[in-house]
Amino acid sequence: MRYTAWAKGAAIDSPVYLDANVLVGATVRRHALYTKAAQLIGELLASQARILVSLLAVQEALWALANISYCELYNQPSNASFTQTIYNRWREQIFQKYGPRMQAIGLMLRDWSDAGVAVEVVPKTDADFLSVCDLTPRYMRDYKLTTADAAHLALAETHAASFVTADSHFKQVATQAPPNALAVVHLVP
Repeated sequence: MRYTAWAKGAAIDSPVYLDANVLVGATVRRHALYTKAAQLIGELLASQARILVSLLAVQEALWALANISYCELYNQPSNASFTQTIYNRWREQIFQKYGPRMQAIGLMLRDWSDAGVAVEVVPKTDADFLSVCDLTPRYMRDYKLTTADAAHLALAETHAASFVTADSHFKQVATQAPPNALAVVHLVP
């Protein structure tokens, strides 16, 4: 596994698996990742890279958007606690003010697909799913990753040449992992 910090104009091998934080960064204009995520995605689209996403990435991105929206709506710090109870209490207000934001990721992926961009959902087959299921607990144990991060890494490793993420801890993972073809591309704010 190789690690690189993304720089504008740097080549990224296709297919490219996008982590949830990249999708969020490209969606929220005031997000610390917005400019770089938009540039990176623009370069991927221009190079006609195959873009891979998972339902896990979409789910995480939607939860992050709900959290960001709650914090903006009620002037909370970005690290404020956000639980299912808080979401349930404020869901209507979040969607009333930020409904378009909550739809943005789905619309973005649909627009890319409609424009002819190769956007694929992974895993594709039962065998791929089982491979991800086998790798995820191993990555949780070996690299001390959360379940979601371990699953993202397993999805990227089984389907992609590059894994684009804003999570800095994957730099350490890349140095610990045995050599393989996956490139971890870190989108640094």
